[in-house]
Amino acid sequence: MKKYDFGVSALLIVLSLLLIRSSMTLGAAATGTAMGSGVWPAMLGTLLIVLSVVLAVQAALKKGDDEPAPIDFRSAGMKRMYILFGLLLAFVAVLKLLGFYIAVACLIPAVMRLLGEKRLWMDAALTAGMLAFVHLVFVLLLDLKLPGGLLFG
Repeated sequence: MKKYDFGVSALLIVLSLLLIRSSMTLGAAATGTAMGSGVWPAMLGTLLIVLSVVLAVQAALKKGDDEPAPIDFRSAGMKRMYILFGLLLAFVAVLKLLGFYIAVACLIPAVMRLLGEKRLWMDAALTAGMLAFVHLVFVLLLDLKLPGGLLFG
């Protein structure tokens, strides 16, 4: 298991460095704010590097090298992962076509259903709350423009 922890740590550090590098090319600060659009991705990349180093240190301090159980690719949990991956691909397509708000309004309830939430009012409340929060913070406070999609862009 140690070798997998070290491998995942190294991979995540490389991806984080690429994320930080690409975030440096994003635009300058939004009007009236000190934060540009690249600040948040750079902060997340830095946090991911820190957590990857923590994983590597934990793996180094772990005694022995326990063999991981084989992955059952037909299990119910893996089937949910396949569906989640499909939902994320659909999210990207809807985001490009119809824009951020519609894509998120479709993604959040779908993921909640996939994770077992059965109350419709909870789906609606969380979706509305997330959309309101994103609109308030990113559009009204930070003055950023969210993707409108090809049809509504």
